[in-house]
Amino acid sequence: MRTVILKWVLLVTCLQGPLASAQAQISVWHALNGQTEAAFNSSVQRFEDNNPSHTVAVSQFSSQEDLYTSLMVAVAGGNAPDVVVGNHTMAPALLEAGIVAPYCIPGECPECESANPPRWCAYASNGIYNDYSSYSDYGGFEASMIPALQLDSNRCVQEDCAECAAPTPTGFARPLYCDYIHRSSNLDILQAGFAVWNDEWEWVFPIGRPAWWSHLAYAVDLSWLEQMGLEMPATIPDAEETQSHASGIHAYDLDGEYCGTVPYRFKIPGWVGGPLPDPWENANIFIVPSEQLAFLSEHRPGLQAAVIEGHRPEIIVTGAFVLSTTQERSAALEFMYELGSDETQLEGALGTTFLPTNNGAFENTFDLVPGVRDSALGGVLAPTYQQ
Repeated sequence: MRTVILKWVLLVTCLQGPLASAQAQISVWHALNGQTEAAFNSSVQRFEDNNPSHTVAVSQFSSQEDLYTSLMVAVAGGNAPDVVVGNHTMAPALLEAGIVAPYCIPGECPECESANPPRWCAYASNGIYNDYSSYSDYGGFEASMIPALQLDSNRCVQEDCAECAAPTPTGFARPLYCDYIHRSSNLDILQAGFAVWNDEWEWVFPIGRPAWWSHLAYAVDLSWLEQMGLEMPATIPDAEETQSHASGIHAYDLDGEYCGTVPYRFKIPGWVGGPLPDPWENANIFIVPSEQLAFLSEHRPGLQAAVIEGHRPEIIVTGAFVLSTTQERSAALEFMYELGSDETQLEGALGTTFLPTNNGAFENTFDLVPGVRDSALGGVLAPTYQQ
């Protein structure tokens, strides 16, 4: 039985086009909590303060799994929301179900082709209607890309890359980026799960917008390292050696998965199917989603994330999808754009170890656990498998 918290919030949308004065009700579903939920609520409040004509019903779910299950039931019943805030691993199922699709294909977007297009137009069309190379709020993907995470064909060799091969017996599916990595470099790995390639236009178009991301981080208690006379691990063999000295390892995911050839995907070697993680209070080494490090560092001030050569950890990107079934497309896109703004992303990262997806916000993050940013940029080269 799912737990759902319904919040009815007055929302408003200031469109810069002919639909600006129209009233609309938008339904938004999410499973956010903590600081990202607070940032979400702030983005709602900004809508309310700036635009007096729209209403949105916000439904909060207890988990990502609960959100997805409820969404599929709602879609089958013809009661789907307008916007869903979730992580990128939902994208393949949403695409297969036909409930997300590019929403600004040239010739099919009256708002962007009007005399006064809305602010979301450049991003929604990935710059086709505006200068996508302009580093402004109104550009396409390149306006918000983190340069160090840009995708191009050098990151993946099709015949050697197990990630881009056909689905394997393990049950993992090909990542979305495999479909266009050889044809387009004007996106980064964070946008890859929220975009699809269009053969007709030979261009990548969004199906949503990313906001925050985290990665599987390898962090070590520096005081314990000093006590043991060890150095911070910098390579996978270093990590294995460090683990052999640990009295406790708090491992969220330590399966030692290897796919393709380095640098395509290589997690820290470990155990498959066990043992259970040691309690964090007794651990020296922590292999956890990076967003957990903010909490852990409050209790372990010497915690530092390691930058390990060849480590290609799992990443999870959270963002918003506008469903193709929406009857309030313009208002839903405006809301999605606000949710993905630098202001919202920075608030969601405040005091946490979530990382913003927009480069402008990413470059202004501060007070993170030492090493988190460096390990993210140094280790992540491509999205993980999508289950």
